[in-house]
Amino acid sequence: EGFAPSAVTDLLATYVPKKLRARAVTTVFGGMELGNALGLLICGPLIVRSGWSSVFYGFALLGFIWCAFWPFFAPQKLAENIDDNAKKVVSEILTKKKSKTRSKIPYGEFMKSSAVWAVVTAHFCHNWGYYTLLAWLPSYFESVLRLDLTGAARVSLVPYLAMALMIPIVGAVADGLQEKYSTTKARKIAQGVAFLGPACCMALCAYLSPLALNCKAALITVLSVAFALSTFSRGGLYCNHQDLSPKYAAALLGISNTAGAIPGIIGVWLTGKLFDITKGNWGLSLFVPIAIAQVVGFLVFSAFGSGEQEWE
Repeated sequence: EGFAPSAVTDLLATYVPKKLRARAVTTVFGGMELGNALGLLICGPLIVRSGWSSVFYGFALLGFIWCAFWPFFAPQKLAENIDDNAKKVVSEILTKKKSKTRSKIPYGEFMKSSAVWAVVTAHFCHNWGYYTLLAWLPSYFESVLRLDLTGAARVSLVPYLAMALMIPIVGAVADGLQEKYSTTKARKIAQGVAFLGPACCMALCAYLSPLALNCKAALITVLSVAFALSTFSRGGLYCNHQDLSPKYAAALLGISNTAGAIPGIIGVWLTGKLFDITKGNWGLSLFVPIAIAQVVGFLVFSAFGSGEQEWE
């Protein structure tokens, strides 16, 4: 599965013009939000009816089905149904793509670039909130709102639906920013919204958690706003690899995505550890660490991030 984000980034860097980059990235990576939403909706009833194994078998089957249909969406196949001018563009793009395989990836130069480290840090901090909430929200709702497994999964679905609804808005706004500002400033504005908005929401969730039973709607609304605003990262850090180098965008995404996977291990574990240390305080164990991570990510990316192309 780890190959998928880099592969997608390479496709977008090759086939999508810069002025439409945020729309393309937001739309494609928005599939993650839709997948999470559908997964939360489906998994609860599946587990109740058929046990845990049904989830693994079911998603494995969906993967095989997608693999069977994917070849039909290759650019060469799609080019058969377009006009001659468009076919010429596709041909030029495929020629450019072939040339990309002949160059050595400059990993040493990547490690010396402050802009690369900025996007790596931003990816880590963004995913700290994403993965810890993805892992802990059902347990949080089950514990605090006293819902059963299926009910907790359905309530957890709401924030991810909020992210999905933001897909067309974020892409248009992020691309629109480039018409008024430099690429660097446009990326920093989008990512700033994706960091500071959720950070404020997490602080408010920490405050509301002890009162959760009396303010369920407010709590779910704040969480949904946090997830919705975090979608602006699709117009920020997720576009930044292609800004730095369309040619090496896949490699850059691979580096930052490796850092972004670490919170899925450390963040999820630390949340549980803090939950035990604080004797069940969800605010201090779940929401406050996320808010801190978002603020750190904002400071680093604002100071060192760049949207200027550094490599061919």
